[in-house]
Amino acid sequence: MIRRFGFLLLLLMFSILAACSREVESSAPSDTDVAAGTATALANLASLPPDIPIHDSAINLKLAAENTYISYQALGTPEDIVAYYRDALESQGWERRNNSIEEPIGGATTLLRSKTDKNISITIQSIPESEYVRILISVVLK
Repeated sequence: MIRRFGFLLLLLMFSILAACSREVESSAPSDTDVAAGTATALANLASLPPDIPIHDSAINLKLAAENTYISYQALGTPEDIVAYYRDALESQGWERRNNSIEEPIGGATTLLRSKTDKNISITIQSIPESEYVRILISVVLK
């Protein structure tokens, strides 16, 4: 019994030491990440519909589901990015959905807009201890 307890204690200590020895990842992207993300973003921008606004400082652009799901990071505050999207969506002809709440909830704000042929949802979320904001865009065809 004592041997079993000693073995379990040793295993627990080893697990704790292994977990503590892992490097802590920075939430801010490195210069290499920014450059790679920017190159990828530029290559993928041409495949997006023209009425889907993407912020000029976009990095780490990812597209899925035939460009109906888009995620990226942008340099700025959540408030600045929300203001950018309100203006950009209006200038692209998107109409605000009547009952949508656009107040920040838990560090994220979601903007809901529609056109005759599709709906768009844009969530702008702060990234703790980072100069970047996460943007998630979902487009649903009607």
